Amino acid sequence: MEITRISIDTLKGMIDKQEAVTILDVRQPAAYSGSNKKIKGSVYLDPNNEEGIKDFLKDRDKNALIVAYCS
Repeated sequence: MEITRISIDTLKGMIDKQEAVTILDVRQPAAYSGSNKKIKGSVYLDPNNEEGIKDFLKDRDKNALIVAYCS
């Protein structure tokens, strides 16, 4: 697995080009629920829910692009 940092502009470009990317919002629950800033189409995963993360990843293509963000 390769982990690379990308800029906000790069992610926006990917979204604008409708590239195949899964965007994960992994903020803490209070930060997520208290925010009105969410990326359209992103998937929220509680970073403390290990089982939820495993369930999300179990059927994913291991070569698919996933971008995770938090604050």
